[in-house]
Amino acid sequence: MSTSGTHEHISQPAVSERARALHSRAVVFDAHADTLTEMTDRGYDLDVGLEGSQLDLQRCAGGVLDVQVLTAFVSPKSLPEGAARVRAQLDTLDRQLALFPERIALCAERGQIAEALGGGKLAIVPAIEGGHALENDLDHLLEFRRRGVRTMTLTWNNSNEWADGCGDAGPHGGLTARGREVVAAMEELDMIVDVSHAARSTFDDVLACTTRPLIASHSCARALRDHPRNLDDDQLRAIAAQGGVACLNFYPPFLVSAGEAQLSDLFAHLEHFLSVAGAEHVGLGSDFDGIPTTPIGMHDVAQLPRITEGLLERGHAPDSIRAVLGGNLMRVFEGS
Repeated sequence: MSTSGTHEHISQPAVSERARALHSRAVVFDAHADTLTEMTDRGYDLDVGLEGSQLDLQRCAGGVLDVQVLTAFVSPKSLPEGAARVRAQLDTLDRQLALFPERIALCAERGQIAEALGGGKLAIVPAIEGGHALENDLDHLLEFRRRGVRTMTLTWNNSNEWADGCGDAGPHGGLTARGREVVAAMEELDMIVDVSHAARSTFDDVLACTTRPLIASHSCARALRDHPRNLDDDQLRAIAAQGGVACLNFYPPFLVSAGEAQLSDLFAHLEHFLSVAGAEHVGLGSDFDGIPTTPIGMHDVAQLPRITEGLLERGHAPDSIRAVLGGNLMRVFEGS
């Protein structure tokens, strides 16, 4: 791979000094970006993204972003070579770690995020998007965990052999017995179960069998936008009651039913999450580099301080803002 993109001028958001100071002191943690997939497919490195990319090291600098979950997305079209697709993306991540050892750190175990931040590095948490990538083989789950994968969505939109996704009829009615084995294995391996993309039946079955906090890494509020990918209020309350975190997706079609999304639309969903789940159970999951459009004013990772500014303007306390920006996800991933 080679880096051919440049950013002659990175657009910095116009936010108040108070917001910028609060943002820079917080741990800013994004639970979902597809940059790893983009780097693998488009042949670039993490220091400077290609034209059209939304996240790279230049734009993460200056305390804008501290922790990023980088997901290995596996399209159903990749089957039956789903595991190979994950391996290719983890190879890309290994290359980045070798290229930029002073700037990024692999965070596969508890305590490693804090260690990376203490060293001034961007903490990278590997993930898998789409449980079909396991090819119904728990040995693959163990293999990927050994390579650093810390979290996985049980499904993508499609259903797989053991769990129903949100985008089709769903043949199982939720998790199968095998699906419960997958959840149990993930918990034994200290992996975090991600219910974004899961069918409601799968979501309910996960709640019934899981023993640890889960996340919805990149979803929006169904009360505001009735979309199969979004979470209803009962789901938001269930995630909170279980100690987990619901993370806000920035994709406009999940925010509004038609047309361009504005920052106000993003904040409407964020405020709904906060009102239903509570400030201790809400986080960010941008879906950067996996979405072709963004809300106006949130076109890349460099704009994240606008979240802090908007929450301050809406009267939220600094402690609550720090929790949303990353403190809640730190609790789940680090046990802190």
